[in-house]
Amino acid sequence: MKLMEHCRGCLRGLVEKVVALSKGDDGILSHCYSVIDSLWGEDRTPPEIANRLLGDIKEMTGIYDPYHSAKDREVGVARRSARELADTLPETLEGLLKLSALGNSMDFFIDSGYDTTGFEFTGEIDTIGAEFHSKGKDVLMFADNVGELFFDIKLIEYLERRGKIVSYAVKEHPAQNDLSMPDVDRFRFREVFPNIISTGSGEVGIRRKLMRGRIKDMWEGDAIVIAKGMANYETISEYGEERTVIHIMKVKCPTVAHAVGHGVGQYIAIIGGERDGCEKGLL
Repeated sequence: MKLMEHCRGCLRGLVEKVVALSKGDDGILSHCYSVIDSLWGEDRTPPEIANRLLGDIKEMTGIYDPYHSAKDREVGVARRSARELADTLPETLEGLLKLSALGNSMDFFIDSGYDTTGFEFTGEIDTIGAEFHSKGKDVLMFADNVGELFFDIKLIEYLERRGKIVSYAVKEHPAQNDLSMPDVDRFRFREVFPNIISTGSGEVGIRRKLMRGRIKDMWEGDAIVIAKGMANYETISEYGEERTVIHIMKVKCPTVAHAVGHGVGQYIAIIGGERDGCEKGLL
C-alpha cells in the first residue's frame, strides 16, 4: 500500500511521540521531519518511512524500547478486557474473528482502550472458513500489538481443535508497541500460548525479502496465513498477490480505509491475495 497525503501528518505525529518517549530534543525532531520530506514519494509505503524514522530515533537517543512502560499498561488492560469481551461473543467463527479484530483496537498512538461502542464489523466469514478448510495443517499468524494475544487465543484454539498447528510470529526486537520476543519473555506469554516464533526483524510490518526459515517455508507453502493490524496489511499488500492472506484489523486511518474499501473505525476480517476463480490483487 503506497503513501497518500494523509500519511504525512501521521508520520509526523509518530516521530513527535516517539522522540518525546525517548527523551529526545528538537534537533532530533527536525532531523525526522527532514527524513519524511526526503523520502516522500509515490513509490514508498508508510512502514518503509516509519522504520527509517524509528531506527534513526533509536540510534540518536540510545533508547532501545521507548514503549516499555506503555506496554506494561497495555498488557494489563488487554488481559482484563479480553476476558470480559469474550463472554459477550459466541464461540463461532464469526464471533472469534470479531474478538480477534477487537484486539486490534488498542494502539498507543490512536486509542486508549477497548471500546465496543458503535462496534461495526465486516467479515468474509464463509470465504475465511473455506480457506481454513482447504489449506494444510500449518497456520502462520503475524501478530501486531503487544496485548493482542489475549484476543487471538480463542481463534488459535478454534484452529487447533480442527487439527491445525499455529505459529504466532512476533517481532525479534521492539518496534513501536508491537509484541516482540523480549515482551514474550517479560510477560511470560508462552504460558498463554507456547508456539511463538520470531519474524527475525524489529521492523514495523513484514518485508518479503526478510522472510527466513520457518516463516519463509510457510509463506511459500500450503499454510494458512493470518496478518493482524494495519502495518502488516500495508507491507503485505505490496506482494500479497503471491498467496491468500487473511487480514484482521481495525481500520484506523483514511489511507488504509481507501485501500480496503471500509470506513475509518470499522473492524474487518477480509481475505486477499490470489484465489481460485478470482483475479489477482489484494481485494
